[in-house]
Amino acid sequence: MKLKGQIPNLLLFLPVMLLIAGCQLVENDAGGENEAMVSSTPGGDMTVLVDEIWTDKVTPHLENSAVAFTELKPALDRDLDEAGNDYGYRPSSEGSPWNFVTKIDGTIVDAKTDTRAATIDIDIDDDGQSDAKLQLGPVIRGTTLRDVLPFIDFTSFTDQIEFAQLSRALNIKAYESVLADLSHDDLIGKRVVALGAFTMRKADGDVLITPVEIEVVVR
Repeated sequence: MKLKGQIPNLLLFLPVMLLIAGCQLVENDAGGENEAMVSSTPGGDMTVLVDEIWTDKVTPHLENSAVAFTELKPALDRDLDEAGNDYGYRPSSEGSPWNFVTKIDGTIVDAKTDTRAATIDIDIDDDGQSDAKLQLGPVIRGTTLRDVLPFIDFTSFTDQIEFAQLSRALNIKAYESVLADLSHDDLIGKRVVALGAFTMRKADGDVLITPVEIEVVVR
């Protein structure tokens, strides 16, 4: 009888226990680097996982691996695969898209802010033409922030649904961290400096950067 009386209390703690167990960092000794791989278990909360790794793993990796877009763009114009081998990352076999981390500094020449998937166009060489687009959200498209991180691998997650949830959680974190309070007023002509990532699926594709750091200032 005493055990039955304890069951409701145990049930109250069960969701908390599952949440804590759902996300983890697993040591990976492959290559002798002992790098912590992001992993999950069934029932894991991707928002909790992203909060857990954002400051300690995600932003430091992006800051340390970023290539100036003034250096990256000519390489992309010459040969996508060569640029990918030199500067990019792709998590699977040959033929999958290349992902790049970059720091871009330029002038805003166009702004599409009348949509929830707002973007700005950046000119890096003062020719008046757009060289890249930067996502402002609140809708952040793509899976770049997930796919550019070498410590995240699909096989460490329960299924494709959970892997997609991870990407969405990373995009939301980027928006809430650096874009939610960014004014969309009078952007054209201002200077923007941003750190972010983008995916290239073909050599002549558009560059759409998802920022994790951004500063907009009057020139």
